[in-house]
Amino acid sequence: MPNNGMSEPESRTERETITIHELLERSARAALDLQREDGSFPPGRNGVYDEPETPVRTTSHWLTTLSKVYEITGDEVFAEAAHDAADYLLSDEARPHGYTFHSRNVEGKDKCDGLVGQAAPIRSLARAGFVLERTELHETAAEVFDLHPFDDRLSMWERVEIDGTKLSFDRTLNHQIAFAAASTHLTELSSSATARIERFLDRLDVNLRTHPEGLIKHYVRPRPTDSLRTAVSTPRHWRLLLNEVVFHYYSRSSQRRRKEIGYHSVNLSGLSALKKRFPDHGFWRSDLIDPVVSYVRSGEYRRNAFEVSSGSMLPGIETAVGLSALDDTADVTGWIARDVNEKFDFKQNMFVRQASDPVSQATKIYNLTTLPDQSVDLA
Repeated sequence: MPNNGMSEPESRTERETITIHELLERSARAALDLQREDGSFPPGRNGVYDEPETPVRTTSHWLTTLSKVYEITGDEVFAEAAHDAADYLLSDEARPHGYTFHSRNVEGKDKCDGLVGQAAPIRSLARAGFVLERTELHETAAEVFDLHPFDDRLSMWERVEIDGTKLSFDRTLNHQIAFAAASTHLTELSSSATARIERFLDRLDVNLRTHPEGLIKHYVRPRPTDSLRTAVSTPRHWRLLLNEVVFHYYSRSSQRRRKEIGYHSVNLSGLSALKKRFPDHGFWRSDLIDPVVSYVRSGEYRRNAFEVSSGSMLPGIETAVGLSALDDTADVTGWIARDVNEKFDFKQNMFVRQASDPVSQATKIYNLTTLPDQSVDLA
């Protein structure tokens, strides 16, 4: 990734502080050199999974950052880049059949990349629609959201392939949460989004399962009787029954536990967006919340969250985003500082250090767009 020509200290240790808005502007300005003629950004490889993605996810993340930095600075160069990125997401290449976004190319797997592959473009288009004053961006995001069937009994969304084929439920919890969180940006103009997200929260105290100390488990687990009824009535949902078996198996797997540690911050950041939009929902008073939040203070989390190979690429920032809405007493900037110290390259102005997939990791700075400007102490 190129240096954007800004004057930089030789080492991150030469800086004592940096602000959140400065981090965002530095990365956004560096990203301008990466944008291609069609408005897209180079695709990543899905982290340690090393699976070829299309430019949809990276372009979506940069669109979120560019839109925010345009709000902060008023500099038209960021507006122009954001418009171009949005135009790519509206293109036939991004939605080749006019249904869901084409997010990955992996043999044997869906091209929509489940719900998580749709969450990024929905979020970025919805937010950019307001910032850039382009109603078609918000309308496209709402259209793709409405394509996904939602089951009121299970309070879960189904995956939809890029040709419109319904693929049954996405059983990964962080995917369901990410889709709901991204879609909160639609609720000002979409009553269906509001109703479905509220229903999602109504059953989240059932669907979200944890280990005794608060670590969130990887799979959604609806009530077995509800899963059975749904699978019997609609045969394409037969994997819900398999889900009950693998849920118990993985609950005893140390390898799966490490993966769950990696995704804990991802879940927290999604829950944060949901709480900010629905702060009075009863879920936030459930017995689940305190242990889930308290788990980040545990030695296990602090030792392993930055070491596991799957999950969040910027666990400090995503933990900070989660705690910003879920724990008023948390040291939010302390978590951000750890990612900056370990993963931000002050020469390239991007989060590309210690990365299995630096292209994707650099885009994850978009998570900071939800936080107010604060000074981060790097000492």
